[in-house]
Amino acid sequence: MKNILFLSSWFPSKVHSTLGNFVKYHALAASKFNKIYVLYIVADDSVNGYQIDSFKENNLSITIVYFRRGFIKYFNYLIAFRKGLKFLIKKKFLKIDLVHMNIMHPGIWQALYLKFFYKLPYIVSENWHGFQDLSKYQLSYLQTKLIEFGFKKSSMICPVSNQLKKCMLNAGFKANFSIIPNVVNTNVFNFQNDKPATKFFTFLHISTLDDSIKNVSGIIDAFEKLEHPNLILKIVGDGPIDWILNRVKTLKSSNTIIVNKEMKHQDVATEMQLADVFVLFSNIENLPLVLIESISCGTPFISSNVGGVAELHNNELGVLVEAGNVEELTIEMNNIIKNLNKYNPQKIRQFAIDQYSDEVVGKKFNDLYIQLC
Repeated sequence: MKNILFLSSWFPSKVHSTLGNFVKYHALAASKFNKIYVLYIVADDSVNGYQIDSFKENNLSITIVYFRRGFIKYFNYLIAFRKGLKFLIKKKFLKIDLVHMNIMHPGIWQALYLKFFYKLPYIVSENWHGFQDLSKYQLSYLQTKLIEFGFKKSSMICPVSNQLKKCMLNAGFKANFSIIPNVVNTNVFNFQNDKPATKFFTFLHISTLDDSIKNVSGIIDAFEKLEHPNLILKIVGDGPIDWILNRVKTLKSSNTIIVNKEMKHQDVATEMQLADVFVLFSNIENLPLVLIESISCGTPFISSNVGGVAELHNNELGVLVEAGNVEELTIEMNNIIKNLNKYNPQKIRQFAIDQYSDEVVGKKFNDLYIQLC
C-alpha cells in the first residue's frame, strides 16, 4: 500500500462546494487500494492570513489551506502550498511515494516543485476540456511553458478519454499516456427498483448551467417544440438560474419546466433515479460525469456528440445528436418518449459498474502506482 499525495487545481471546498468533485471521486476510488492524502490550496479573501482545515472523509485524509490573496498573488500561493505540505508531513509523519496531480492548469507548478525539491515522481489526471483548443484561453507565455514542462517531466499523463489524449498529441504535448476514466459511486447512484408510477414523462438536465458550454437554452427550445402531453423538464445546477427562470416565463411550457439550484450528492442521485431520460446538449465536453452517474442509475441519455461522449455511448445506453442542432434534439426527444421501453435499466447500470465503478477505476490507479513506485 503506497502513500499517494493528491494535488489538484480544482477540489471541493467551502469556497466552491462542487468545483472538481470528479477529482474527489478519483481520490476516493484510489483510496480503496492505497493511502491517499489530499492537499489543496485555495484563495479565500474572507480569511486572515492562512487557515488550514484538516479532516478525514471516508478513507481520505484531506488538508485544505485557505489564504487571503496579497499584492503578489503567486507568492501567496507558494507560501500556502509550503505551509500545507509542512503541516501534512509533520502531522502525519508522512513519507510520500508518489504525487498524483489533477488538472494540469494552473496547478502543475505544485507537482514540479515536489519533483525538483523532493525528487518525487508525479502523474497527472486530466479532465479539462481546454486541451481541445488551448488557443481559446489566452494563456500567458509562462503558463504555456509550465504546461509543456509538466508534460515533459511527468511519469504518466492520465486523460479521462482517448479523445482528450488525441487533442493533447495534436497540440504537440509528448508524454507517456494511460487513459483512466471518470468514476461513479455506484452505491449512491444506484437503480431504484420501486420507482413510483407517474403519468408524467420527465427529462432531466444537471450541470453548471453555463449556457455557452452546456447550451441549456437549446434544451429548453427543443422541449418547447415537443407535442406530447404530461411532459416535465427538470433543470438543476450550481450556476445562476435567474436567466433560465426569466426565459421560461415567456414559454407555453413554463408550467412544466422546473428549475432548481445546486443539490446535495444524494439528491442528485435521487433526481436521476426518478427521471425517465437525462439530457446533455453541450457545445464542448470531455467525459461528462453526469452521464456516467445517469447510467449508473439505469437512466438512458440523449447527449450531443462532443469530446469523449462517444466513448461511453452505445445504443443500449442512449442517443447521440449533433451539438447545437435543436431540430435533431427535438426529434430524438420525441423518439425516446415513444420507445423508452427498448432501454433496459439493469443493462444500463451494469455497463456503468463494469466501466466506471470505484473498484474498477481504483484498481487502474493502483496498477499504475505499483508500476511507477
